[in-house]
Amino acid sequence: MRSFRSAIAAGCDLIECDVHLSSDGRLVVIHDHTLERTTSGKGLVGDHTAAELRRLDAGQGERIPLLQEVVELAIGKVGLVIETKQMPIQYPGLEDKLVAMLRQLGAVADCAVVSFHHPSIRVLRAMEPRLQLGILEGSRPIDPARLLKESGADVYSPHWGATDPQVVKEIHAAGGAVAVWPVDDAAAIAWCKYCKPDSIFTNRPVEVGPAIKA
Repeated sequence: MRSFRSAIAAGCDLIECDVHLSSDGRLVVIHDHTLERTTSGKGLVGDHTAAELRRLDAGQGERIPLLQEVVELAIGKVGLVIETKQMPIQYPGLEDKLVAMLRQLGAVADCAVVSFHHPSIRVLRAMEPRLQLGILEGSRPIDPARLLKESGADVYSPHWGATDPQVVKEIHAAGGAVAVWPVDDAAAIAWCKYCKPDSIFTNRPVEVGPAIKA
């Protein structure tokens, strides 16, 4: 939560988080499917209850947040992008719980959902037509606009190194937007200035924000 607050204080337009399901069906915010790299725990996120996950140290005394906490922090302050972590391990029912929560909190208009698992995005499009949706890609597909259309997404979100001006042109022609990641160094900044995507994701907003606008 400390990192999300710092991003809001830095003036970011959006914050982004990754969502998994605990063994008791709670939406929890953590990047990896496993606990070892970023917490004091061991094993798979999905093998632990929310209460067990909340007892872990996620760095300097921080706890693994529930998604509801992040949504409530963001509403009225900043847009929120939620990545559903449905690869390689899938969480049945995650999309249902996510849409139900966003509706309950009145946050559908404030949030976007993205995923590498494009079927997850198709499911969400059928569930909630008002939700802004995006597909993540790590490589350069032959026809990115077709992927966008077939998934029902609004945003095409590739790795910056898998982006080129032609991708941006094709996505724009299909009515979509391009959001690249992770723009964290001089090479990525320079390439984005050349390709001109609609938005970027960075782990270093304080440094990268001014540089990308310069």
